[in-house]
Amino acid sequence: MGRVAWPAKKRYRWRNEFGEGIHIDIHTQAVQLPATYWPQNSAVPPLYQTAAYTYHSVDQVDRIFLGEESGYTYTRGGNPTSETLAALVRDLEGGDGAVVAASGMGALLVGIMTLAPKPTPILLAREVYGGSVGLVRQVLEPLGYSLNWVDARDEMAIRAALSKGPGLLLVETISNPLGRVSPLDTLIPAAHQAGCKVLVDNTFATPYHARPLQWGADLVMHSVTKFIGGHSDLILGVLVGSDKWVDRAASLINVMGVTPDPYASWLALRGARTLALRMERASENAMTLAAMLKNHAALVKVYYPGLTSHPDYAIARRILSRGFGAIFALHLKGGRRAVERFASGLKLVPFVPSLGDVMTTISHPAVASHRELSAEEQETVGIDDGVVRVSVGIENVRDLIEDFGSALTEAEPV
Repeated sequence: MGRVAWPAKKRYRWRNEFGEGIHIDIHTQAVQLPATYWPQNSAVPPLYQTAAYTYHSVDQVDRIFLGEESGYTYTRGGNPTSETLAALVRDLEGGDGAVVAASGMGALLVGIMTLAPKPTPILLAREVYGGSVGLVRQVLEPLGYSLNWVDARDEMAIRAALSKGPGLLLVETISNPLGRVSPLDTLIPAAHQAGCKVLVDNTFATPYHARPLQWGADLVMHSVTKFIGGHSDLILGVLVGSDKWVDRAASLINVMGVTPDPYASWLALRGARTLALRMERASENAMTLAAMLKNHAALVKVYYPGLTSHPDYAIARRILSRGFGAIFALHLKGGRRAVERFASGLKLVPFVPSLGDVMTTISHPAVASHRELSAEEQETVGIDDGVVRVSVGIENVRDLIEDFGSALTEAEPV
């Protein structure tokens, strides 16, 4: 049983009570929980680190399974901590409902299976995360789904792809790693007109910069591991949308077992409360740093949607709010050797094959996030051994400018 709320009455931990004068063995005593009441006035949501829940009667459990009474039976189908996180992200995205999954990839798979339960064409934007490509190829194609690449910014190509029949369109608000921005305001209505459902990965933009449900996205997905959690200490995903789709997704999460760990949800709740502050600072830092580096002699190009040189700058100005995100990409002259010199020259910025931390990190898409793509596909997207993805944190930007400048000087071709 999942996605239910506690009734508006005192919450308590049920326990066996022993009458006065009854003596029990320590082996029995050790497994009995004391009469501990959950306080109603806790300043933060408590952590419900439990796999199951106790009840007084068979009839009560039956009523909960039937949906006649609020409650939880088994954490695979629902947990108060995870549902508090879901409610927070739901409100941030402006959705009717939300449900948390064990990982971003788990949420993505559930989202696809929710909107397209039977094999169908999956229209995949060219620049999506390599793991999303791997999911379609390794899991969904063997089941009969098909992968169809589309350029999310080419209206004629999109309409041609949509004209072949209904399917599922999967796009990222801001793409990984080159910061391509999808024109969601025109793309989603066009897809719906053709009978195509739309799943938007909003991980890079976060609700701080964009809320795709306002343009009609059927489901919005996040890797909570990244900016919502914000501290590289948890693995979670989330789906947000209408109650119809979220109820279906919650049911799949239950039966598929891609259940979030309550402690990870509790950590994510703690991190999410500073999301706006972190994204404001990180986005400002990214804009300043990208602008300072764009003409560096060691670079072929800087990819950041906030730069006028970016191919989607006009779309980004229209779609994104309060800045352009915390991610940009550097294309170094000299390929992988230059990247190695650059990474070694950084003193404050570690190499981390992930993103979204409070500290600035770098990664190498060709060998990490996009290794699922063939060399030809990487070339089509614009990724090669000289591309470095930068996830900008909340440090003092002057320190970052100095560190990047020094490391790039060391990476300049001899």
